[in-house]
Amino acid sequence: LMQGLELVEDPVGMAPSPARADALLEAAREEGLLIGLAGLHGQVVRLGPSLLVEESEVDEMLERLGRACLRIV
Repeated sequence: LMQGLELVEDPVGMAPSPARADALLEAAREEGLLIGLAGLHGQVVRLGPSLLVEESEVDEMLERLGRACLRIV
């Protein structure tokens, strides 16, 4: 179930953005969501729910992640 979101500086140049990934990591923590960072530059956000995750828990995770994303825009 692991998913990865690569954060880049801009959609054209695709330069890695570890600063944005760090900011999202902190914003997610503030929302009570634990995520991980990966990638050669620390620019990939990893989401790895339990294999026993319920649909309602996925919905809640996405809501929290959405709020965290809005904090760093």
